[in-house]
Amino acid sequence: MADMTKTTMSTYLAEVWSMLATITYRQTMLIWPQMDHRWEPEIGVGMGDTVNIPQFTQNVRSDVSKRSTFGTGASLTFVANTENQTQLLVNQMAIQAHREPVEMAAQKMPIYNTLLAQGIGQALGQQMDFDIAGNTSNGFDAFTAIGTDGVDVTEAVILQGEQNLNDVLAPQEGRYMFVSPATRSSMIQIDVLRNQLFTSAIGGLQGQPANGFIGKIFSLNVFMDADLKPGTSGKKNFIGHTEAIAVASQVGVTMVGDLNIEDGLFNQVAGYVIYGFIIVKSTFGREVDGK
Repeated sequence: MADMTKTTMSTYLAEVWSMLATITYRQTMLIWPQMDHRWEPEIGVGMGDTVNIPQFTQNVRSDVSKRSTFGTGASLTFVANTENQTQLLVNQMAIQAHREPVEMAAQKMPIYNTLLAQGIGQALGQQMDFDIAGNTSNGFDAFTAIGTDGVDVTEAVILQGEQNLNDVLAPQEGRYMFVSPATRSSMIQIDVLRNQLFTSAIGGLQGQPANGFIGKIFSLNVFMDADLKPGTSGKKNFIGHTEAIAVASQVGVTMVGDLNIEDGLFNQVAGYVIYGFIIVKSTFGREVDGK
């Protein structure tokens, strides 16, 4: 006796395409929002490719500001500041593009266009973050390194990074730390760090300036980023201050699309962003080698 089976009946077993979709999540921008955006309004479209940032010599205590002998009317000693400038070049462009045969436009799920557009913007933002994290001249990778590659980041290493900010009189407001998921996992095994992260995160997540915020350690707002630059066996985390790196988006995420009839019949869409960044204060940050 022969029975019908799933194999023999496969032609008549209906398949239903869900109108919903499972989404592969891309992280939104984490690093870019924490950088220094003060010069961004000066480099709009049609304003060239360079912002000249004057550097002002900050006033610090100096023995030359004291009179040599009190009550004698001694002559003043004048301080001659030597001022420089930093050039912020808008010289980078990130692009994400797709195309499809026109017949597919009539057959694909309606939700796909929405997901595709969201994905383009998220991918461009992730690229901008990755560029800062891995740039060897003006990104995290260009700062003096502390810690040990592939080894847990300890409380002592974090204190060393914070002490550097204290030594150079970096303001308390605007300090941050970016850590990889593995570094976050190692840090929360240290009681004092776990308690600080937990206490500072309770009730404060919605008020934070960017996604990825996981709490505060000492004076540092801590963010977790899965896309930091890899070391030999670990990741390159970072402790810094907003004023360390200046950034500018001359053109924000912009979408363009049209019909291509030269290569066939294709609907094509692309998104792009034009931007640049530069280290302004190299002492206001430390690359933190770890896991």
